[in-house]
Amino acid sequence: MALLEARGISFGYGRGVPILDGWDARFEAGEVVAITGPSGRGKSTLLYLLGLMLAPRAGQVLVDGADAASQRDAARARMRAGLFGFVFQDAALDATRTVLDNVIETALYRGQPREEAKARALELMAQFGVDLRATHKPGQVSGGQAQRIALCRALLNRPRILLADEPTGNLDQDSATVVVDAMRSHAVSGSTVIVATHDPALVARCDRVIQL
Repeated sequence: MALLEARGISFGYGRGVPILDGWDARFEAGEVVAITGPSGRGKSTLLYLLGLMLAPRAGQVLVDGADAASQRDAARARMRAGLFGFVFQDAALDATRTVLDNVIETALYRGQPREEAKARALELMAQFGVDLRATHKPGQVSGGQAQRIALCRALLNRPRILLADEPTGNLDQDSATVVVDAMRSHAVSGSTVIVATHDPALVARCDRVIQL
């Protein structure tokens, strides 16, 4: 049974032509899957649908074989917090909070003790070279650092499903290699990693490619 599966999902904004229409895919534990295609084809929207942040007009999103997309908002939010990790294209950090607080935010929502979450966060931040920025605000770090901080936040709860939108888009080659290595290592641990990307170097290191 696939860890994550889309069955016949359709979605569009407003009354326009659907971005996705009857779309199917299966995502297995242990694999890194790249979703590619021209700008405007719905790569980011697809990640939001798979991550239960948007509900499809039709079809199902199944997690461990159970239809998750049809659940109420509160149930989907709990599932996102417990099972998913997200890396957004613009990092999506709260400018009013420290880097460290941004990283541990979702852990506190899940009820994890702050000191436990902080220890895990600092370990990840050291791994990605942003540990000296823990007391800084997002406005005091570079775009590349912000993206690595967002990856720390996404990996904090060791999610079974990691979704990343252009995770290497703002990174130099060395930093991008560190990020891709981390995502591959996370998949090897038994999780599913799905990335929306235009980066050919990242695509080359994925196990499978889905073209939109």
